Amino acid sequence: MEDTKKFRILSIDGGGIRGLIPAKVLMELEHELEKTDPDKKLYEHFDLICGTSTGAILAIAIALGIPASDLVDFYKINAKMIFPKWYLSVVPTKARAFVTSIYSNKALRSKLEEVYKSANGGRTPLLLDLKTKICVPSFNGNDGQINVFKTRHHADYIRDYKLPAHDVALSSASAPVYFPPHSFSFSNEHGSGKNINMIDGGIFANNPSLIGILEATEKLGHKFSEISLLSIGTGKGKHVIKTGWKPKDMWYWLFPKPRLLDIVLDSQAQITEQYINFLKRLCEKTNDPFNYLRIQYDMGDATIDLNSSSKKDLERLEAIGDELTKNNLLNIINFLKIK
Repeated sequence: MEDTKKFRILSIDGGGIRGLIPAKVLMELEHELEKTDPDKKLYEHFDLICGTSTGAILAIAIALGIPASDLVDFYKINAKMIFPKWYLSVVPTKARAFVTSIYSNKALRSKLEEVYKSANGGRTPLLLDLKTKICVPSFNGNDGQINVFKTRHHADYIRDYKLPAHDVALSSASAPVYFPPHSFSFSNEHGSGKNINMIDGGIFANNPSLIGILEATEKLGHKFSEISLLSIGTGKGKHVIKTGWKPKDMWYWLFPKPRLLDIVLDSQAQITEQYINFLKRLCEKTNDPFNYLRIQYDMGDATIDLNSSSKKDLERLEAIGDELTKNNLLNIINFLKIK
């Protein structure tokens, strides 16, 4: 792969277990890139990686140098641990309203710390230890403000680099109703502090592509024409709401499959895609165009729930990743070659 002058951004959507889709695409991309440049890691092909929720888990892992094939295994092996089916069977349906979330985040936090540490010489990595720039959206429930965690790639960024990488990932991946808000303390040679009630960045940036473009232009001083943005989705569904919001039951919308949140996340990703296309057309009119490639799969009515962990759904997600790869891998390779 030839080096280019383009500022290359990789953006990965949120989507729970459907993170297996971009993981599969990136695994095949990584294998193809290694054929021409075997010593170059996947993160070295990008100047900035943005990821929300499950995309944040992937973004940080890639920035640590973890092979994408390991990330595919991460979802397949740990799906039932992250989204255990037995939980719903032991909690009476009407009692779920009194439970703070459907799942605990303890097992996921422990697994993320374990996986990230293994890629960092056995030491818990901070954002400082990541090997490329990242942006990870999260919502600060403590002060009601949107928040984007960033590596120390600008003089203004004087705190986030001190944070444990696994806590940042979980802060972005703590989807309301699915998981409780994530609070954590940190203390290391760079400083100490506390973050309280961090929740899924998908509520405002499930598709973090715009965050990547703004970071590259506003903070890092690149022209739009210098940007190449590769955006990978986690599959979009078709959500049909009939007259009267039937069935008229809060349990349908919130438990055990939070359909209302799914609609919010899916809609946010779709409108961002339209914003990016509008911005691209606008930049073309001012002779400052940027390169943009969106990889997304339309699931139609057969949407796979964000918290699914069945063997059948995991196999389908992997097959979707294979299909996207078959149809788009050559386009992605050529896209990365653009100068």
